[in-house]
Amino acid sequence: MNRYNALIKNDITNGEGVSVSFFVQGCPHKCSGCFNPETWDYMGGEPYTEHTKKEIIDAIGANGIERNFSLLGGEPLDPVNLTMTEDIVSTVRITYPNIKIFLWTGYNFEELPHYEPIFHKMFECVDIVIDGPFKEDLKDLDLKLRGSSNQNVWAKNNGLWRKTNG
Repeated sequence: MNRYNALIKNDITNGEGVSVSFFVQGCPHKCSGCFNPETWDYMGGEPYTEHTKKEIIDAIGANGIERNFSLLGGEPLDPVNLTMTEDIVSTVRITYPNIKIFLWTGYNFEELPHYEPIFHKMFECVDIVIDGPFKEDLKDLDLKLRGSSNQNVWAKNNGLWRKTNG
């Protein structure tokens, strides 16, 4: 069973503008200096259910105001979390076609198997990917959307991904 650590319904820290942020549970990277080490344990957090998904969808459009959606962790692209991640981003994209969907991963974007159906479907739904493990020795609080300078910001434009770094 998939698990999650937290759901923040009005987040101004992760993403652009106001976002609903969903933190998956479980991470293989365990980066030194991680801002969210409580997400590392695969058995921590709460079970992800259909009710959780409904809560996310309702939060994005609460009070008639659409928020962006941010998916963090833990590691959303860990094999344990991948099906849940694809389910969430697909549902969010179908329900809210005009919002931005952000996804943070410790994996390198260029090395992910984009040709595999689950990755292909997921990346069709996501707008911005922030990749790479957090590296404490490269920490830079001035970076947009990133915690360390080795990480990259990838944006999709007309179906093509390009590195923008903010």
